[in-house]
Amino acid sequence: MDIQLNKEFACKLSIMLESKLIWYKHFQLLCDEIIDKCTKPPYWIIELAAVRFQGSAIEIVNKYINSEPFINRYNSKLFNQYIACLYLKYNRREISWASFLSFSGEYADNCEAVKEPCEYFYDLLNKYEDSEFNIELEHKQKREIQSKFLDEIKEMQVVYEIFKDSFRQFVIKEKNTSL
Repeated sequence: MDIQLNKEFACKLSIMLESKLIWYKHFQLLCDEIIDKCTKPPYWIIELAAVRFQGSAIEIVNKYINSEPFINRYNSKLFNQYIACLYLKYNRREISWASFLSFSGEYADNCEAVKEPCEYFYDLLNKYEDSEFNIELEHKQKREIQSKFLDEIKEMQVVYEIFKDSFRQFVIKEKNTSL
């Protein structure tokens, strides 16, 4: 585990939680591991280890992010990372391509800071719907999104892998406990 528990990591964690890419099964064992290894674990990690409700987890992480010393929250980067998280959800087949485009358009419309405007995502969605959800068009659009958000997808994939391992361990532990 090579995680720097700084505010940049917390910002990424917040985006992953807000996009619902991860939830308590992804972070609880990781938090426990950090608590076990640190002589003075960060208080927000201790709090995070004890919650299951997504809203509470987001609140804990954001409270830490917005505490002193204050930082620039990497805003423009975070907005694009949110789209990357949605893409990862699509890639693991949690959401459909149409849902990805719809959620991305909605998010881009709400924050107005994503590198592509909401109209971009809605236009892709309209074309996809008009094609009756044609798989070739989906693949073409997927390649287009990948190229536009490649850096953000790669960056979030690295962090997600850490949480994915923790999720797998949680599921195994849960199964063994219920036997």
